[in-house]
Amino acid sequence: MSRSNDSCACCRVDPVHPAELAAVVAAVGALFGSAELLRRRGVSTHTTRRYTHATGGMIAAVLPAVLSLGEYVGLALVVAAVLAWTRARGLLASVHGVERPTLGATLFPLGLAIAAILSWSHPAAYGLGVMTFALADPAAATVGERIGSPRWTVWRGTKSIAGSLTFVGVALVLGLVASLWAPLGLLGIGAVALTLGAIEGLFGFGLDNLVLPPIAVLAWRAVGAD
Repeated sequence: MSRSNDSCACCRVDPVHPAELAAVVAAVGALFGSAELLRRRGVSTHTTRRYTHATGGMIAAVLPAVLSLGEYVGLALVVAAVLAWTRARGLLASVHGVERPTLGATLFPLGLAIAAILSWSHPAAYGLGVMTFALADPAAATVGERIGSPRWTVWRGTKSIAGSLTFVGVALVLGLVASLWAPLGLLGIGAVALTLGAIEGLFGFGLDNLVLPPIAVLAWRAVGAD
């Protein structure tokens, strides 16, 4: 009897959350719809792209509270497929309409899915890691464009000292805020911020959107976020 119960327990699957999933899909749709509206009203594509990156990442950061891992990964794959299709069709210019070559928008949901798989049972590390990249990356891009500083070439792109320092600064601030409730020390926060800033400075073509989210969640988990 006991063995039968154990076998049934192993066969259990995560419950389905149709209402929550529908709400998340609606939120993502509203995000892209609002970005298109902003662009048509004269907001630059760089701005709308960074708006969707930051807001989409913040939405993703709280999804462990409402979705199962399977639902999350499935949704991420669907969003990535839709973004790949709209890019190929020349649609969704608020996200894809930049002059530089990049796959960042399509890769971002995949990076988030990998991060979720690696840290689903550690929601604090997951949330902090995703928020770090969601906010630090567009901030770094904005500052790197507006402030002249030494630049270097990466594959199919460039990076700047100003942008990398901004990325590190945002990561530091988020780590310090998180330390108010998580057991994060100053040395650990600094190490994570510098590591993520250095890695971000290695990738062009939007590849950091795939690589950084999982590294960020693992890094925060390593220094005490759980």
